[in-house]
Amino acid sequence: MSPRSNDLPRVTRRRPCPVCEKPDWCLVAEDGSRAICARVASDRRVGEAGWLHVLDGSRRSAPHRPTVRIEHRRGDFGLYAANAVGFRRSDGLDGVFRLQNQLGVSIASLERLGVGNNGWAWTFPMCSPSGRIVGIRLRRPDGSKLAVRGSQQGLFIPSGLTGDGPLLIAEGPTDTAAALDLGFDAIGRPSCEGCVGWTVAFVRERLCRDVVVVSDSDAPGRAGAARLASALCLHVSVRVIEPPEGIKDLREWKRKGCTSQALQSAISAAPRIRSRVEVAR
Repeated sequence: MSPRSNDLPRVTRRRPCPVCEKPDWCLVAEDGSRAICARVASDRRVGEAGWLHVLDGSRRSAPHRPTVRIEHRRGDFGLYAANAVGFRRSDGLDGVFRLQNQLGVSIASLERLGVGNNGWAWTFPMCSPSGRIVGIRLRRPDGSKLAVRGSQQGLFIPSGLTGDGPLLIAEGPTDTAAALDLGFDAIGRPSCEGCVGWTVAFVRERLCRDVVVVSDSDAPGRAGAARLASALCLHVSVRVIEPPEGIKDLREWKRKGCTSQALQSAISAAPRIRSRVEVAR
């Protein structure tokens, strides 16, 4: 009998999708034996919910029970971020080199985003448009993502933004790091639908004139990019691009050989958004 999407509970940050490792949209059985992923296709489509994946034991999504090694007051995320960076520095650079090799982005760009380590996960501060730290994104060694309890979803804002050229808006800190590696100013959103208002506020406060929304090449990514572009086009010139067919996101595109010139060509070829949003591949 074919599974129904309403038979399966939705994923959460503590129990992300075992297929795409995202904390939203997807569904997973309580025993971890099957999942309906909204992003990764299989040969079995389940209505509008996504694609069915039958899982073996190695891909089951078990609830995460972390042990945090840094003491901090609830909501004092600036102190948490500072301590996490201090912990990483005292632990040496070997771990950062491993992270660099795993992600395919440079240490310099990760440093600009305030990367740290709290002892069991990599940390990235999330900020308000003014730069105040309002939460901490966590990335575990297996690639799964969650946040410190009490975090507010915010923007990933690197140091050293120049104000020259277009501002790229990516999804997540690692795609933001890829854009920085390619020589562009960039900020990141926490998800494809997150922080639309704060992104608009950042662009207006920084007096950005030319903005490029970098979409993931999946349906949720495109929908989120279109929504953000529709909000931004009321204030600034905005374009929407996505990686070539078969490439998931900007970080993968960079790993597969995207250069600054190729990215600039894709931006130049994309139409400026007026009211109807179109995504240029």
